[in-house]
Amino acid sequence: MGKIKSRKVRWEPSPTEGVRYRLYWSIGGGVDYYSDHADVGNVTEVMIPKDIPSFPLTSGRFELGISAINQAGNESELTKAIVHVDFTVPEAPQTLVIEEM
Repeated sequence: MGKIKSRKVRWEPSPTEGVRYRLYWSIGGGVDYYSDHADVGNVTEVMIPKDIPSFPLTSGRFELGISAINQAGNESELTKAIVHVDFTVPEAPQTLVIEEM
């Protein structure tokens, strides 16, 4: 397993008190309430993929969406952004050798 550099995703908080947030994603676009998602709690930033282990480790165009969820379970509209991410790792070098001089 290689080392993957995380990216920070952040948003302005909802003016509604006591909400938690849900981050949605869709590869290629078209993010909606049926897309893959993760509940991230009462924070206004996360590191992907570090903070969201289910985030796909691939490269490409993603549409992200963030929603606020109140204590009754009602969910806001999605705030969306289209981003390009690359969470792939290069192939490792081969055959490491040490020689005496």
